[in-house]
Amino acid sequence: MKESATGGLLAFIIAAPVVVICCGGKAVLFGTVLFGTAGFLTGAKMLTIALVATLGGIAVLATRSFIRARKANQVLKRNDQSERQTS
Repeated sequence: MKESATGGLLAFIIAAPVVVICCGGKAVLFGTVLFGTAGFLTGAKMLTIALVATLGGIAVLATRSFIRARKANQVLKRNDQSERQTS
């Protein structure tokens, strides 16, 4: 069976959103729904809606990861300061 670039592209289009939602969890799903609804209500074309929804979900995931990293960094700094005081 001969495979073409179309098959790989089609698999990527189907698999990429599933992987993003599975890895990102509820935040990505919420962002995708929010941005997809906004795209639909503005009357955008289907490809534009899909692109905006996917990018919106990724933006929500990146923001969530950034906030978590900042909180973890603050906790590490507090622990380091308390460890220095006890030494």
